[in-house]
Amino acid sequence: MLPVVSIVGRPNVGKSCLFNRILGKRVAVVDDFSGVTRDRNYRNTIWNKCAFRLADTGGLLPSSKDEMAQDIEKQVNIACDEADAVLFMVDAKNGVTDTDLAIASRLRRLERGKVFLVINKSESRQSKFDLGGFMRLGLGEGHAISALHGYGVGDLLDEVCSHLKRTVGKRAKPDQIPDEEGILRVAVVGRPNAGKSSLVNKLIGADRMIVRPEAGTTRDSIDSTMEYKDTKLSLVDTAGLRKKAQVSQDLEYYCNLRAIASIERCDIAVLLIDAVQGLAEQDLKIVRNIVDMKKGLLVCYNKWDLVQKTHTSFDALVAHTRSQYMEFRHVPVLSISAKTGQRVTGVLDRVLEIRKRMTLRIDEKKLWALMQEWIQVHPHPITSNKRVVISGIRQGQVSYPLFLVHSTNPRVALPAYKRYFANKIYDTYDFTGCPLVVDFVPARRKSAQGKGQGDMSVFLKGDEAS
Repeated sequence: MLPVVSIVGRPNVGKSCLFNRILGKRVAVVDDFSGVTRDRNYRNTIWNKCAFRLADTGGLLPSSKDEMAQDIEKQVNIACDEADAVLFMVDAKNGVTDTDLAIASRLRRLERGKVFLVINKSESRQSKFDLGGFMRLGLGEGHAISALHGYGVGDLLDEVCSHLKRTVGKRAKPDQIPDEEGILRVAVVGRPNAGKSSLVNKLIGADRMIVRPEAGTTRDSIDSTMEYKDTKLSLVDTAGLRKKAQVSQDLEYYCNLRAIASIERCDIAVLLIDAVQGLAEQDLKIVRNIVDMKKGLLVCYNKWDLVQKTHTSFDALVAHTRSQYMEFRHVPVLSISAKTGQRVTGVLDRVLEIRKRMTLRIDEKKLWALMQEWIQVHPHPITSNKRVVISGIRQGQVSYPLFLVHSTNPRVALPAYKRYFANKIYDTYDFTGCPLVVDFVPARRKSAQGKGQGDMSVFLKGDEAS
């Protein structure tokens, strides 16, 4: 376990900006108005050979009676309790506020030396003369920084790391970040209010994400780690993906970008569909994004406990969906209830099955024998007065099932014919939930002596490599 450093403070003091600055990349969504961050957001980082787990939190409003503010406060309290160091951020431009005083009163109850007062937005000359006023908080002189420009952040991290090495160096190894290779990354995606946060909370067995009945509660992509059947998983809760026409604010736009980026860096995506509302056009667009990015896919109809049904309702729903939409023809479908926990462990079981299929290797000789039969039944039509003569097939060395068909004139191979081969492979081998790709490449050449020279270098579309 790495030591934890939590960033806390009232809304709009620059917590997420500091979070991004320390990580050296834009992980948290940042906007000018307050209340953007809500859930706890964790990332591993290292500074001067001291590794720690950095936590970004929502803005604290201790006196507020708003339910969302109270939920955020619970998340912040958890972050403070588990932290080995707390960075309490205030705003140099606004000075000490009543909210700052209320938060400081709580933080003074924590272990001495654990809280670091961070005075943000101190880049101006005038602010240096106003820093003494923050002594009222009872947390020392504080560290003047500018999270936006990086001023003073290095000195702050030096002191934090010295504190961590003194206090937690014996129980942890704060000199290195744990190796994350081999972790199965699972992104939970879907439209707003489909139950993504509820599912992640149920799977990890904790209230890690704030769950509210109104749509748009989750804004950042939040990673949560767990272990299931000796497999380490990273569950990524994402913001609800809206149609572009419905994205009216910059915040929603960046939330959409974060969700799409989460799909890009995951191994398998779990698409949640509200069973009460049913399948929508936006769900189909999400599926196409997942398939285009070559990720494994599991579809879950959530809120199944609210649907009026018989013992055949789910089978009829799956059959209708697969007959109407080609995207779902080779995708596993599950009915769950994230609220009650009905069949939620089945989500993890299906995810592990898809991961196993993604790495399945096929005997190429047997596949070529089958392929010759398929070609006899349905040969490739002559296109642009050019014949496509197929001479072999092999499986590419990539993270998803990619099959390279060697042929003459590969550029004129019809997309429909590629789908024909893909469907045949799906029907013959178990690649359910995997983004199976068939691509035509130039036929293999032979040397002048008649001996095979092996495979040529193949240039594929996008980032695909054989």
